[in-house]
Amino acid sequence: MLEALGEAGGLCNARTRNSDGDVIVCTLDAGHYDPDDKPPFKDGKPGGWHKADGAIWNDLGAACIPHTAI
Repeated sequence: MLEALGEAGGLCNARTRNSDGDVIVCTLDAGHYDPDDKPPFKDGKPGGWHKADGAIWNDLGAACIPHTAI
């Protein structure tokens, strides 16, 4: 459902796949992404990266669909 809302619903529409092949959709607000804002992994804050539950990723990953997805 989050994927269907995308940025039109005020949520980021970035997606990636986990090691099981499941699609993970970012749960942060649209427009949050800043590739220069690196996350401090020790406390799990996403910085400018995307986040969904325990997953944190950026738009450069091979299995990622960026926040500017088609």
